[in-house]
Amino acid sequence: MDDKLLRATSDGDLEKVRGLLNKGADPNSSDEYGYTPLILAASEGRIEFVSELLRRGADVNAQTPSRWTALLWASSMGHPELVDLLLANGANTEAADQYGATPLMKACRRGHTAVARLLMDHKANLNATDDYGWTPLMRASRRGYVELARELIDRGANLEAKDQYGATALIIAVSESHHELSRLLIEKGALVNAVDRNGWTALKWALSMGNRQMARLLESHGATQ
Repeated sequence: MDDKLLRATSDGDLEKVRGLLNKGADPNSSDEYGYTPLILAASEGRIEFVSELLRRGADVNAQTPSRWTALLWASSMGHPELVDLLLANGANTEAADQYGATPLMKACRRGHTAVARLLMDHKANLNATDDYGWTPLMRASRRGYVELARELIDRGANLEAKDQYGATALIIAVSESHHELSRLLIEKGALVNAVDRNGWTALKWALSMGNRQMARLLESHGATQ
C-alpha cells in the first residue's frame, strides 16, 4: 500500500492519495531513493498534496539520503506559497543538503526573491556557509541578482565573508562581470581592496578580463591591484 501511495503522489492523483491514507498507508514511507510522499510532492510543487500529507502526519523535516527536505525542494524550485505552508508547519530553515546548502542558499542561487524573503522572515541564517564557504549573498552575487542581494545586505548579510578560495561577494560579482551588483556592494560598504587566497583583488580580476568599465568603477572608489 505504501508503494501505491508513493506512486499516486508521483502521478499527481490526489484522490487516490487520500483514499490510500484513509486505508492506513504510511505518509512517512519512502521509495528506493529515500523520497517520502511529502518530499515528492514538494519537489513537484503540489501544494494540495503537501497540505494533505501534513494533515495526515507527514514529517515536515524528513530528509532523503542526500539530505534534501521538502523545504529545500520548494525553495529551490521557487514556490512561495508552498514554502509558506511548510514553514507554518515547522519546517527547519537550516536543514542543509549534502553540500551544506540551506533553503535560503537554494533560493538565492536561482533568484527566487519572494521565497528568500519568506525564509528571512522566519529567521533563516543570512550568513550560513556551505561546504565551500559560500553564503546566500555570494550565491546571489554570482548570478547578479541585484534586488535580492540588496535585501540580504539590508537584513544584515556579511559583505566580507570569504569562500574557500578567499573570495568575497564583491570579488565574485566582479569576476562574473555583474556591474550593477558590484556597484551595489561597493555602495553598501564592501571593501574594494579585499584579496582572495591568491592575492587577487577585485580590480585585478576586472583587468584580467579586460573589463575596463568595471575597472573604472572600482578605481573610482579607491581600488588598487
